[in-house]
Amino acid sequence: MKSILSVIIVFISLSVNAQDMQKYLSDTRVLINEGKNELALERCIWFHDNALDIQKSMSGVRLSFALSDWKKLGTQYPPALTALKQIRDQKTKRLIDGEKLSSLFQDVAGINRTLDESDKTIELFKTIQTEQPEFAKSCWFYVRDMLFQAKSYDIISKYIGNPIREFNTMKERYEMTIQTQEKIVTAKEQLKAFNENNFVEKSVQLIDYAVAMNDSKSAKEIQKMALEVINDYRLINAVTSK
Repeated sequence: MKSILSVIIVFISLSVNAQDMQKYLSDTRVLINEGKNELALERCIWFHDNALDIQKSMSGVRLSFALSDWKKLGTQYPPALTALKQIRDQKTKRLIDGEKLSSLFQDVAGINRTLDESDKTIELFKTIQTEQPEFAKSCWFYVRDMLFQAKSYDIISKYIGNPIREFNTMKERYEMTIQTQEKIVTAKEQLKAFNENNFVEKSVQLIDYAVAMNDSKSAKEIQKMALEVINDYRLINAVTSK
């Protein structure tokens, strides 16, 4: 029985591998819109469990658009929401029990963000930070924005040393993204707007952090450097309005 099941799983994986994973998501979305809930849920679960084994580049889509579709399914079909929360809870327990996989934490953070329950990610991070401080360093990237939004500067200060150095690292990432973006033909303007907004928001976060740490010099320096990249009213007001 087990060998037959293995053959079926391999067959399904090969079949999906032969098609565009984006199409797989599009087809699932059609099923959701048509109210074919049980089949749609099966596909949501399958994609979450197997997509990265087939196409590594689906990492971002898997924890954004795919989860948003799943959440939409959950609004019309409660078992789908229950299934998503069960997956989240199981992965959370694995982390609390000591499993040190940053990808596992990333999954939990992505699901919590989709469910508007990012406070649960912060609480989980606090637990890991206390019991597995070295592992917490591997999870920091995935909880960073949530901690900034919650203004948990006491925690942030343990992972960010010099805010100017952090800004320079972020600026380098932004510039690399811009270079990659130039090679993309479709949706170029939308991507440009998204990346610019993301850069501004993260710059303001660092400015707020520096101000909260009574480091007005760094706050003004970050403001100056950020404005040289993008002239945005949020950056202009970031220090003067404090």
